[in-house]
Amino acid sequence: MLDLNQMAVFIRVVQEGSFTAAARSLNIPKSRVSRMITDLEDKLNLRLLERTTREVRPTDVGLQYYQQYKPLFAEITDIHTRISDYQHEPSGQLKISAPVGFAIEIMGRWTAEFKTLYPKIDLDLVFSDSDIHLVRDGFDLGFVIGHQEDSSLIARKFYNTAPVLCASPNFIKEYGPFTHPSQLNDVPWISIARRSNKLQHENFTHIKTGEHVSVKPNSSIKANHNDVALHHMLAGQGVAISTEFFTFEELLTGQLEAILPDWQVQDEPIYLVFPSGRHQAKKVRVFIDFVVEKSTQLQALIDQCAQLSKEEKIAHMRSVLKNDAPNR
Repeated sequence: MLDLNQMAVFIRVVQEGSFTAAARSLNIPKSRVSRMITDLEDKLNLRLLERTTREVRPTDVGLQYYQQYKPLFAEITDIHTRISDYQHEPSGQLKISAPVGFAIEIMGRWTAEFKTLYPKIDLDLVFSDSDIHLVRDGFDLGFVIGHQEDSSLIARKFYNTAPVLCASPNFIKEYGPFTHPSQLNDVPWISIARRSNKLQHENFTHIKTGEHVSVKPNSSIKANHNDVALHHMLAGQGVAISTEFFTFEELLTGQLEAILPDWQVQDEPIYLVFPSGRHQAKKVRVFIDFVVEKSTQLQALIDQCAQLSKEEKIAHMRSVLKNDAPNR
């Protein structure tokens, strides 16, 4: 007879790569994990996992078994979740990934508010600029920068990064004036990891003529966070592509200046992605609805900036970053 508990443990061991990690994530003793896997192998008369002192990995037949059974197990689990959803408030663990800079500036406030609204949902937040495989790594949702190629995921656009090419006045004085993107091939760059991980080149399009130019950044400094990159930008150590959202104050006060304003930098939208399927757990649905509402509010606040003076824009954007209503 099929034992769903054994299958759940087997799937988690394959995903985690060890009995210890699987036991920790399932909150059960390691000995129980080992025993359930052994019982499953005895029942099937197959060796599903290869055990070494360093890792546990599936055999060929174990991998085939995992790949074929996991979607069925997910469907069975989904049925139980949907039935439970009708009777209970959202609960369970919600595992979310997000880029580092985005997480620090925005996600912390939002997830704190979300947790207050839904106290029975436990949050597992992983912030990284490295590529994350949503399904393989067991995430329920993720925020990613750039277009996604995984057709098994549903991608919902969350925000356009509004990139801006900028540098300090001293840097522009030393290396400029800049009249064409081709000049950028010969100057030092400050690369922010969220872009350099995705693009080998930066692409520019002239707003009026449509001319397209590709530039390969000569990165003298690489950083995986906007604030760190900003310090180097202000020190005049390179040109960088940041976003107006993160550098609004420096641009408005003249500490940084936009370069080549007639050239549009290729945008990298932020998407909220999640596995496709006919049904979603209530914990996932309420988080998606929450993020959609918050992003709508955020965009509305940013749009209010257009008619303000320089001083009012700085105060307004500071209030947006603090997640407060702007002082008008």
